[in-house]
Amino acid sequence: MLKKPLVNAKQTRVTRCWTRALLFVCILLSVYVQAEGEPSPLLASTALTPATLASGMVSKTLLPEVDPRFELNNSDGKPAGLIAGSQSAKHLFWADLDQGLLFRLERTANGQYRQRDVVRISIGKQGFGKTREGDLKTPVGVYKITSFLTDKQLDERYGMGAYPLNYPNIWDRISSRTGHGIWLHGHDRNIAQRPRFDSDGCIVIDNETLEKLESFITIGESQLVLDRSMQWLKPTTAQAEDDILPAIEQWRQDWEGLNNDAYLAHYAVGFSDTRRNLAEWKAYKTRINRNKRQVGVNLTKLSVIAYPGEENMVAVRFYQRYTSNNFNWAGWKQLLWRRNDEGQWRIFYEGNG
Repeated sequence: MLKKPLVNAKQTRVTRCWTRALLFVCILLSVYVQAEGEPSPLLASTALTPATLASGMVSKTLLPEVDPRFELNNSDGKPAGLIAGSQSAKHLFWADLDQGLLFRLERTANGQYRQRDVVRISIGKQGFGKTREGDLKTPVGVYKITSFLTDKQLDERYGMGAYPLNYPNIWDRISSRTGHGIWLHGHDRNIAQRPRFDSDGCIVIDNETLEKLESFITIGESQLVLDRSMQWLKPTTAQAEDDILPAIEQWRQDWEGLNNDAYLAHYAVGFSDTRRNLAEWKAYKTRINRNKRQVGVNLTKLSVIAYPGEENMVAVRFYQRYTSNNFNWAGWKQLLWRRNDEGQWRIFYEGNG
């Protein structure tokens, strides 16, 4: 006579179900428990937008909607530090280095901005705040995209292309920062994505996003702000640097009006254009203005950004058209302004570019 089984069929099925459930929980936990800077390959490296979430390209289980880092703010506004954006540049790129995210911002008809895309980035192995060649850090600052390198010009590790930045820019050079070859580029096609801290200082994104950026970038004009963090402001939010705008306009008017003393008063004691100090600059400009009967100074495509990581300093870039009775010129100009101890904005660098 056969003995009665100690475990019946129903109990066996229940045990199997619980085993499968526990195995599934372990798999999920293994996704989350990873070393710092090594995001799970299950978190898609494509742009994290409501569309990609809806399509299932990014797991909503693995990427909770309550995580504020990945929620695009669909209301008009602008990042803290953006005082004025160029009217001709419809798109602006802003990196939150602390969170490892790159935002594409789109200028709206009313002059505000909308967050259109956000994507994970990989930055320097030693984080950010580059000061010297070989420190394996990503720089902090305001940079322009200078060119595009194609797939055929690059090693496989750069993916489908690269956008070189103008590091070191003028402020980096004034600050004696060294290094070169800081790019925004893709990654090896054989990997899902790079760990968060994995580059020699470049900003690395997935190849699909890199391809899409082509339609949003204007070489020589588009700007990429590498900031420690990005805080989104409402359109009505006042910023401490807002009073730089009337200072820029007064500088322009004094120059155009050939009010030489007032015009030169806008320059700081420590001014330099990398060739002349303040005394030499004043002598040079006084000599030029003395020979003018009329002057026209027109500024367009004005960009004004509070420089990341610096207090009371603003980077200004615009396209200038200068006309006079004996000389005309047009081209890009950049100024660095700093607020002095009396609370006045003064120019401490001026140059082309």
